[in-house]
Amino acid sequence: MDILLPGALSLLEINHLVAYTRKEMKSFVSLSTPRASIRRLQPEDKDKLIELLCDKSVTQNMAFPDEILTIEGVAGLFEMTINSYDTEKPLLSFAIAENNNNHLIGVTGFNPLENNEIEVFYALLPKYWGRGLATEILASLTEYIFTKTDYGAVVAPITQRNNASIQVAEKNGFSNYGLKEDSNYKDLILIFKKKKN
Repeated sequence: MDILLPGALSLLEINHLVAYTRKEMKSFVSLSTPRASIRRLQPEDKDKLIELLCDKSVTQNMAFPDEILTIEGVAGLFEMTINSYDTEKPLLSFAIAENNNNHLIGVTGFNPLENNEIEVFYALLPKYWGRGLATEILASLTEYIFTKTDYGAVVAPITQRNNASIQVAEKNGFSNYGLKEDSNYKDLILIFKKKKN
């Protein structure tokens, strides 16, 4: 699954989205999976984040506007995210790091929605694709949401051509709720959802 963020992320739109952040999500600091950790972005992650989000093979299924997917755009988003962590309205975007060296290998996070639902997103550097890491990350995020927050459903929007992400969602017990129009994407997207038991 690729990173899935709301589309044209102007500063005003980011602030509007963050206004939906629930109190329990503000306390998120880190999670561990068998092979990776999910943690706050750190200054030393900047170059790898730029590499990740300026790679067209990674960004082809993303909902970012083109102007964000530049060295300057990613650097600005990086600084804004780090500076937001300890504020009343943090951006809920985090690093995926290898357990053995703490180096950034991807990004992940949350986007609170209406109706007691929360969207998850993640992206990995291409050399980490096909290793089951995305499945591990989605499982960890979903477990955290269902055990540590009051959200009733986790949503994963996926572009129709992203077969790997579809498989990741299905392996994690997400159900396909069909196609949906979303102004952040050129084509209709698939909505995968998992509800709390």
